[in-house]
Amino acid sequence: MTMEPGWVYFLVGALACFLGTIPIGPINLAVVKATIDHDRGRGTELAFAASIVEMGEAIIAICFGLVISGFLEMNPGLRLAIALAFFVLAGVLLARKPDTEMSSVTLSQGSYFRRGLLIAALNPQAVPFWILALAAISQYFAFEYEGLLLAAFLAGVFLGKLAALSSFVAFAGFLKTRLHSAGKRVNQALALVLLLIGLSQLIELLP
Repeated sequence: MTMEPGWVYFLVGALACFLGTIPIGPINLAVVKATIDHDRGRGTELAFAASIVEMGEAIIAICFGLVISGFLEMNPGLRLAIALAFFVLAGVLLARKPDTEMSSVTLSQGSYFRRGLLIAALNPQAVPFWILALAAISQYFAFEYEGLLLAAFLAGVFLGKLAALSSFVAFAGFLKTRLHSAGKRVNQALALVLLLIGLSQLIELLP
C-alpha cells in the first residue's frame, strides 16, 4: 500500500481539528470570555495554550486511546471527580462578575496561558473525539503515525485548533464593541456548558 505524503497528514490533522473545535464547548467559550473581558491578546494566549494541549491529547489517543477509554469506564470515581471539577468551575463562573479592563492589568502575562492549559486538559471529550476521528481517518487513509509523518499530523492539529479558536477571538472582538453585557452572558454560557459536561459524566455513571 502506498504511503501518504506528509502534506496529507498535515491537512487531515488540521481539518479534523478545525471541524472538531467549531461546536460550542468550554474551550472556545473560554476564549470568547477572555477576549471580551480583556482583549484579543488574552484570548489568543489562551487559544495558543489550548492548541498545545490538543496535540498532546491527539498523541494520547493515538497511543493509548482504547486503553484510556476502558480505564475511565472501569473507574467511576475518576469520572465523578471530573464531573465535580466542572461543577466547581461552573459555580465559580456564575458567582464572579465579568473582569474589567483595569483588573486585566494586574494579571500576569502567563496567567491566561496557564488557564488555557488547565481548561484544555480538563476537557473530557478531547481524547474520545480523537479516538473517533482517528477511526474515521483510518477508513480513508492508511496512516502510520511515526517520525516526520507524526510531526506533520500534529502540526496540522495545532494549526487547525489555533485557526478555529482564532476565529472565536475575532468574533468576540467584534461582539465586545456591540454588546455591553457580553461578559456576563459569556460567563453564563460557559457555566452552562461546564454544567452540561459535568452532568453528562454523572449520567454515564448511572447503571
